Amino acid sequence: MNLSLKNQLNNSSVVIVIDSLDGGGAESQVLKLASGLSQENIDTTIFALRGKGLLTKKALNLKLKVIEGNFESKRNIKSFISGFFLLCRVIRSKKPCIVHTFLPLSNFLGTIAATISGAHFIISSRRGLIKLNYLKKRWRVFDRVSNFLSNKITINSLAIRAEMERIDSVNSDKVICIRNGIDLEKFNISNYDKESIRSALRISHSDFAWIKVANFSSIKGHEDLIRGFKQIDHKYNAKLFLVGKDNGTLNNLQKLVEELQLEKEVHFLGFIEDIPKILLAMDGYICASHTEGFSNAILEAMAAKLPVIATNVGGNPEIIKHGSCGILIEEKNKNDIRDNMIMLMENDNLRNKLSDECFKTVNEKYSTKKMIESYISLYKSG
Repeated sequence: MNLSLKNQLNNSSVVIVIDSLDGGGAESQVLKLASGLSQENIDTTIFALRGKGLLTKKALNLKLKVIEGNFESKRNIKSFISGFFLLCRVIRSKKPCIVHTFLPLSNFLGTIAATISGAHFIISSRRGLIKLNYLKKRWRVFDRVSNFLSNKITINSLAIRAEMERIDSVNSDKVICIRNGIDLEKFNISNYDKESIRSALRISHSDFAWIKVANFSSIKGHEDLIRGFKQIDHKYNAKLFLVGKDNGTLNNLQKLVEELQLEKEVHFLGFIEDIPKILLAMDGYICASHTEGFSNAILEAMAAKLPVIATNVGGNPEIIKHGSCGILIEEKNKNDIRDNMIMLMENDNLRNKLSDECFKTVNEKYSTKKMIESYISLYKSG
């Protein structure tokens, strides 16, 4: 399993296993990783356990190899077994082979398939805080199995490392921190007509447009954000745009907006593939999450030169230096949300300072190129 791949990575194949290519931070990073590896002439295959997702078309447009596992349901034993053995056949066909898994189910099934199929180097990945997975006992089993079978475990936040060492007693030498990467070229404002985008969204010159990009689930704090936003006086002409796919809470949030009579101020835009386009039309970014690993959405907002407000949870304080390249606020505190949104809307100098520092931070620390180089270095270390 520990065959050295130094100086011969171009002769090795990489199989990336992920639950699906639905819209999400981990899925977006996987596409960047696979695309970067392919550009380095490294044979790379994405194996999506559950088949097609919102980003499948994008992957194919990038000419990436995508194999769909069609794990239709945990109750459909036939599809489960056929999908698992398809994954095993793919790994066996790629020798020597590095297998890199993302997200809990893929970590579990992918590391097992890689082990029995003779992969030379097995890497699992943690993208969020462990405590979330421990809400269900089966995730604890999944985590421990994948931890044991992995040669290395990649994370994107030091907060995740601390959780792993505390809860699972994982050897720190096994854990490698590689930060998310952002393609700054996509955030060049000259590529877009900002005014036409704002016009299409019915944002006037006097409006202050806030945005949050996150799939709709309870841990993302949308309800706190909406209730905090409700407390902002109409004189600020604030609007709030919410981007993401539904993970169970969208309907309740839409009802909440109606109850609070915010239909003219709060807008649900659904899943959007071209995130730079929508971010560059905004004035500020707000993250009210109850937990985060290492937020891709915050990095993208910073790349778009937006002043960022974010809850002081998980990996957020690793990205944001309070008062320098963003504002950190208390979790689940609607008054803190309101007060800091008002503060930024009232203070042009502070907004401009934060915007400049946000972009500078992303440019210096979180480029896609740096991320790809780090992963290739890891693959060579096997």
